[in-house]
Amino acid sequence: MAKKIFLLLALIILSATNVEAADDDLPFDTLAIAYPVDESSILALIRMKSDGSLGLMVAEKSLEPIGLVGYSRAVYDFYLTEKTSAGYPPLIFNLVIPQQQRGQVDDDLGDWSDNVHIVPVYALFDVKDGQVICQKPFYSASGLNPSHYQGKIQNPNHERLIELFMMYMPHLHESVAAQNISLP
Repeated sequence: MAKKIFLLLALIILSATNVEAADDDLPFDTLAIAYPVDESSILALIRMKSDGSLGLMVAEKSLEPIGLVGYSRAVYDFYLTEKTSAGYPPLIFNLVIPQQQRGQVDDDLGDWSDNVHIVPVYALFDVKDGQVICQKPFYSASGLNPSHYQGKIQNPNHERLIELFMMYMPHLHESVAAQNISLP
């Protein structure tokens, strides 16, 4: 079921981003956007018009394709968890990559449906002065619900999307707070 939701979200957003349309024509509303460095890369909180579900979209102009992550409070607040003596708990989520071409590194990670690649991500990080510091490499595995994440994510586009997603999250929180958006 979760796979179908991810795929639907990925396909809808992909088709919407490839067509210049008025905001009313898009299948989603953009609730908040974070682009702390410049407008060449973003992390956006979106709400689907069809069912009201929330998602997160990460993109960089120099990268093809975009990345999508299903919204959950745990993923959204990952960097706010309390640090223990062992550090922060790992961030685990599925990165949906629509329009992914096969024949690249990381093809054996996650799962595929046509040209939509869903990559489970296991990412270690630290937080210093409110900023997320990614600890590479990021890890993954085959299938969607792995018990162990032993494969290294090696595709530089995948690495960059994960890095942007994690680093921009505090900025997305600021944008959501500035707009007085209440999230579940």
